[in-house]
Amino acid sequence: MHTEMPDIVDTMWFARKDLGLRYPRAAAHRLAQKGELVRLKQGLYIRADRAQDLYVRGQAANRLYGPSYVSFAWALRFYRLIPEDVPHLTSATFKKGKTKRFDTPIGSFFYHDVPQAAYPLSLTFAKDGKKRFLIASPEKALCDELYLKPPLRALKDIPALLFDDMRLDEADFFALDQELLRSLTGAYRSTTLRTFARFLEKKNDRCSSTSL
Repeated sequence: MHTEMPDIVDTMWFARKDLGLRYPRAAAHRLAQKGELVRLKQGLYIRADRAQDLYVRGQAANRLYGPSYVSFAWALRFYRLIPEDVPHLTSATFKKGKTKRFDTPIGSFFYHDVPQAAYPLSLTFAKDGKKRFLIASPEKALCDELYLKPPLRALKDIPALLFDDMRLDEADFFALDQELLRSLTGAYRSTTLRTFARFLEKKNDRCSSTSL
């Protein structure tokens, strides 16, 4: 394998590197047959020796379909906010109209729409050396995940959802930026997120009263 090959490579990389390859797509295919590359979709590959690296997988998610950023349950697990491993890498898109799924040899990648107004808010890059990928902040990932849930109108249903169904640790949840959470909820026009906002306000009022 070429020593300068990036972790995520498309067929045009071979042409750009001027490796003397007349047919760059055939070159990538040969490396895939040898087990050195794993095909993600037509023209896009991941190095087999990097395929289990979380940061490289995040890069792959960003490249597979876009514009997109990593979010929802996979991001919550990445931040260690939920205890269970998430088998599929989940990302957010907007105005695509339907969920998109890519099944690859290294796992499945899912892309769910969020409202256009919410899409650009509270994003960051997860970095490990030179590796990086676009991901929601912990607060944004939680709001995105709640956006996918069935409509909840009763306040009592919110803690059951957060701490029983999703199994967030309460201390970890309240360590999140509560003001950021409240500001994000208004971008979704979601029944569950509106109820979640009321839950946050009630908790904030209770904390304020206790501190007096």
